Amino acid sequence: MALVRRKTRLLLAGLLLRHGHPVTTDELIGVLWGDAPPSSARANLHSYISTLRRHLDGQGSPVVTASRDGYGIRIAPDEFDLSAFERRVADAREAVRADRPGQAARSFAAALDLWRGDVLESLELSEPLRAQVTRLEEMRLSVQEDMMDARLSAGEHAHAVGEFKELVQAQPFREYRWGRLILALHRCGRTKEALETYQVLCSLLDTELGVGPNAELRAMQRAILANEICAPPPAHLSVRTAVGKPLWQGTRPHVTVLGRERERAELAELALEERLVTVTGPGGCGKSALALDTARVVADCFTNGVTVTAPSPTALARLVSLLDSEQADVVDEALTVGPGRRALIVLDNFDQLAPTVTSLVRRLLAHPAVTVLATSRAPLRISGEVVWSLGPLSTPVADEETAATRLFLNRAGQAMPEYRATRGDCSLAGRICRRLDGLPLALELAAARLRVLPMKALADRLDTSLDCLLVSAPPVRATRSHLARERPATLTSVFEWSYARLDEAEKLLLQRLSGFPGAFSLEDLEDPTGLPSRPPLSPSCVVSLLASLVEQSMVQSRDTPHGRRFRVLGPIRAFVAHAARESAESLEAA
Repeated sequence: MALVRRKTRLLLAGLLLRHGHPVTTDELIGVLWGDAPPSSARANLHSYISTLRRHLDGQGSPVVTASRDGYGIRIAPDEFDLSAFERRVADAREAVRADRPGQAARSFAAALDLWRGDVLESLELSEPLRAQVTRLEEMRLSVQEDMMDARLSAGEHAHAVGEFKELVQAQPFREYRWGRLILALHRCGRTKEALETYQVLCSLLDTELGVGPNAELRAMQRAILANEICAPPPAHLSVRTAVGKPLWQGTRPHVTVLGRERERAELAELALEERLVTVTGPGGCGKSALALDTARVVADCFTNGVTVTAPSPTALARLVSLLDSEQADVVDEALTVGPGRRALIVLDNFDQLAPTVTSLVRRLLAHPAVTVLATSRAPLRISGEVVWSLGPLSTPVADEETAATRLFLNRAGQAMPEYRATRGDCSLAGRICRRLDGLPLALELAAARLRVLPMKALADRLDTSLDCLLVSAPPVRATRSHLARERPATLTSVFEWSYARLDEAEKLLLQRLSGFPGAFSLEDLEDPTGLPSRPPLSPSCVVSLLASLVEQSMVQSRDTPHGRRFRVLGPIRAFVAHAARESAESLEAA
């Protein structure tokens, strides 16, 4: 099928790139003419649609369709490379979650084989199409790097070096690729070449950008020099350490962490330099996901393995009881590692066992080669603890793209695979992200609501109330095993545990602080007109209670040019108001 006219080809491209999602007339006009359409644009569009239909007539597939929501194109999945690509990538990521790296690497490679050049390379693109092509190109680069990870996990180091070099040369400023190449070289016994490759990268970055490698690469180079990264056994063998433990035990990363590149690099550096690092932050800010992702990044530096506790009190209790049982000597022996061998233990949500976990951590830290990375809503208060606070994602001031909008639109696409963001959606996504203060879990829950509500209806509803994220539907029986690992269904299920731990005075102050729609200062609280009080709270009492709320991550604190400012995140404010209403209704019913 040969389409001669550029506009007809642009029209086909616009429909195909939004396959499975209706494209409005205004959006197609933007595809064809950008921001400067002629006055006859609508009539011309209908003419181009008729031309396209005539060209496709008799081809069997694809077929241009029309509905009240706009135009679409119907095409068999096996006749459309993009659909096949996305399907194979999904298969590969499922294999990663199932710990089948060899199969994942093959599926990633099969997906990438479908790319036969740049997207729409022979066509002069309008701005809307250029944005979609950029997204697809970034997707391809990301999948290439996922394939590199899968091949390393499968033990295919020697066979992958040549391909990794080609991928580095194709994108020399993507440092992650250099790290995978350096690691592959070292693992197949070419350590000298690995270190020389690191120096080539240093020279490139210094000459072209005036910067050095990121923290993760610097840590990898130090670990190679210290002989702390050893080559694993061949791919066909079970991957185990010298003491018979798997290199990774427990929960593996199962979600893609977006918008946390800087935080991950900082946390990775701390994990490599400190003995006890506690990631604190409010419920739903992504502590667990970031800790697991960081552990994945630094795992090669901990040659005695990474052990992750399941995020449940039961798993922690089992570890505590083991250390206190007759088997304690066995555990001690397993943690006694040789020179240059280190172990990383990730304790997820350990604050749920705060009274007993202190002795557990001290016991673990008695082994000089053990590092503990913990997640909690409050510090553990153990000597030597480094407390690292994680806040929400950055939100857009206007309509620009930020970490929060990227996460929201990504999760919208996961909730509805056929979804493709429009320019109007990006503006609405910014509204939603600002309303939810960039809290990752709130953004994920809101994205899931798009299965029911259109984007504008969701934004309007959230502007009025967050109840659709607080109140759950009746429980549904799970029929698939992976559902047990799903994120909480409501914000209430995340915040109620933290709220229940507060004493009555702390709850009272938090309810009053929730009356501030934005940031406030300590002076605002000490002003008799600034904080409604029944009964009144003394200034010293307010300071003490506020400090406790900040430590428990219910109130955020940051320094500004105008002094220290505090705020209660919008989702927490909504939960506190919801909890207060429920409490009042219970009292009335009694």
